[in-house]
Amino acid sequence: MIQIKLSALFIVSATILILGAIQTSFTAYPYPQQKQGYSHDDRMIRPGLYAIGTIASLQNDENGSPTWIVSGLWGGSLSTSNTAQGGEGNETTNTTTSTSINTNVTAATGSLPIATFHSKFNMMMTNGSAPHDHMISNFTLTDMSMPNNSTTVYNGTAIITMRQGPVPNVPVSIKAMNNNVISIWADPAKTNNHFGNTPVFGTIEKLVRVEK
Repeated sequence: MIQIKLSALFIVSATILILGAIQTSFTAYPYPQQKQGYSHDDRMIRPGLYAIGTIASLQNDENGSPTWIVSGLWGGSLSTSNTAQGGEGNETTNTTTSTSINTNVTAATGSLPIATFHSKFNMMMTNGSAPHDHMISNFTLTDMSMPNNSTTVYNGTAIITMRQGPVPNVPVSIKAMNNNVISIWADPAKTNNHFGNTPVFGTIEKLVRVEK
């Protein structure tokens, strides 16, 4: 039991560190109209699911040929509160029933849970040229579903940093598959097709449930 609690604390702490590191980097691309990164309220450990992982993907060019190597980190959480997403209430209720990414939270509360997702990853061409970074932050969950027993889909909007600066309100769809793999799809119209015609893929390295 002590080992499980220490493992959960480690994952939550690691998630917060990842989010904090991304927030620090994000300040290099100020966008005053939006809440930058994640706030002090987001650091509060609520009962729910916390996950961290890596980005490891190949993206195609405009001709559909694998051209870009993508690698980095991501962190996210799914929790409940007595206020709507984005509110400042601190009361929490443990409604998850298993250590898996699923829709139990939504079914139990009748509303969307509080979701966070942040990622920072590097892109470079397969010949080693044109290295650059991207960040995804300020994710706002708009709906979630389970098309099958092994896949959960989280749709929402986020800020994605591009060469010209942060692009707000980018439609983003995140899929978690078998609690082992995630895919991140960003609206090509908002990102100038920068990530090609396939999602950015990553792995779920650690996933823990925190109880009240």
